Amino acid sequence: MKKMLIVGMMFLACFANAQEKIKMYYNNEEITKIIEVYSKASGQKFIVDPGVRGKVSIFLQDAVTVEEAFNHLSSALALNGFAISKQGDTMVVKNARAIQRDLIEVSTQLPNLKPERMYTWVYTLKHVPASSVNRDLRIITSRDGEMSVNPSLNQLVITDWVSNLNRVADLLKEVDKPVDPAVAKLVEASKKDFEAHKKETEARKQEQMKKKE
Repeated sequence: MKKMLIVGMMFLACFANAQEKIKMYYNNEEITKIIEVYSKASGQKFIVDPGVRGKVSIFLQDAVTVEEAFNHLSSALALNGFAISKQGDTMVVKNARAIQRDLIEVSTQLPNLKPERMYTWVYTLKHVPASSVNRDLRIITSRDGEMSVNPSLNQLVITDWVSNLNRVADLLKEVDKPVDPAVAKLVEASKKDFEAHKKETEARKQEQMKKKE
């Protein structure tokens, strides 16, 4: 919890004394140009990886605060598969997959929705096996995200955009619930019936093959 608060404060530190508003109106503009304009207006330092390329459109009719502008900038970067990592007093922009291997926030606390960024959330399931959730719901992560399991603690380790992590959290609330004993018995009975039917079918197939021989 303490680590998450510190990192969150680091992200918001550059907005603390910013009173100036920024115009965010771009029609199919280069991402690097938008970063440059934002950097000049906010005073925030940036290091941009050479691989950061692409265009995006942002149509905000009125100027917004530095914090709001940063939120829109982070969303625009995410649309193109790029993320921001805060290292000291500098924002580093690079491919989202690369950010996962560098400095990334890691916590058991669900992150705020803004600004958009890559984040690793560790969730401990209370009622269902993490391995089964990982097997059945792997597609819940975005194209840039990934999910793994810590079976010893029944945990899911999910790295993704914070917007998608909040959606995943809502889904897990519905999935991670106590199983009704009556329902569990019905499921178990159905499994036994299925296995018995499967064995019977296999036995018939084997018998038919022997007759043909």
